[in-house]
Amino acid sequence: MAQVLLISAAPIENGNGYNRGAFRKLHESAQVDTFHKHSLTDDPSAADLILFAELYGAGEYFRLVRRHRFVKKFREKCFLFCSNDFVIPFLPGVYASIERRWSSARTRPGFYLGVSENEFVDFTRPNEKLPYLYSFLGTVDTAPVRRNLATLSHPRSFFQDTSADYREVLSGKLDAAAMKQYWRRYGEILKHSQFILCPRGMGTSSVRLFDTMRMARVPVILSDQWVEPQGPCWQKFSLRVPEADFARIPALLEERETAAVEMGLLARAQWEEWFSERVCFHRVVEWCLDIKKRRCIPERWARFIPYIQYLRPFHFRHLLRTKYHAWKQRKRRPGRN
Repeated sequence: MAQVLLISAAPIENGNGYNRGAFRKLHESAQVDTFHKHSLTDDPSAADLILFAELYGAGEYFRLVRRHRFVKKFREKCFLFCSNDFVIPFLPGVYASIERRWSSARTRPGFYLGVSENEFVDFTRPNEKLPYLYSFLGTVDTAPVRRNLATLSHPRSFFQDTSADYREVLSGKLDAAAMKQYWRRYGEILKHSQFILCPRGMGTSSVRLFDTMRMARVPVILSDQWVEPQGPCWQKFSLRVPEADFARIPALLEERETAAVEMGLLARAQWEEWFSERVCFHRVVEWCLDIKKRRCIPERWARFIPYIQYLRPFHFRHLLRTKYHAWKQRKRRPGRN
């Protein structure tokens, strides 16, 4: 049994609290946890784990976490739950989009919390007479495999590129009513499909994958660098297709259509067992404890290894942009010439 100090380094916002969504969801899960094995504490000294739960509010590359007083004082028991797409695992922990090539003994692949809270995604019993064999509703701009999927054709498929909507979301032009309508349409398409295409996006993972499981549909995973979370029997309820083999999808799904209902129900059962509100706090804590138990190199030394990822083109460019914008802001401060 572990005592867990659950925390977010993201500032408390006056708005909708999006950046503390993962923290909020894990805290809510701890209140309804069915295992009753681990408990929350406010005492960092007594805690067995100090678990930061973050989205995008903790600074670039989780700067506010890395500089947090708890991390400096209790580094060996600090962990991070992260649902972001582009990450460098400076802290050990659970990462939704950790890439296969960078996965290590310090990390565990995870899932999403607080990213998309769609009221229209929930369990609906699958059946053999759904109108779509497979579907995809989303932007194709975030990964080459998505653009490739747009070239597929099947008489019982649904495919819609929502890149224009996505750009409006990023620019803040899509109001609440339009957003709700978009999520309703997204949920309805999932509901009326046997299989859901779940390609990687900006990150290796996809919220769509876990939405599909929650709704009791069959996820078709196209992400060569994705690492599946430990526990679920993925091969029994999902299909994994190499990104280069995307053209095989229509024929493959026709072959597996008779198994879609059974696979969809199992997908829902596995979501309940591993990712639902009543279990996710327990699962995350168990994964972190496993990292701690198997640790060979003390974290005070292991933490330096991920810095090599700053040399990767994306992270190098992002770091330079971040430093440049920070420098410009300092130059604009009153009293500076």
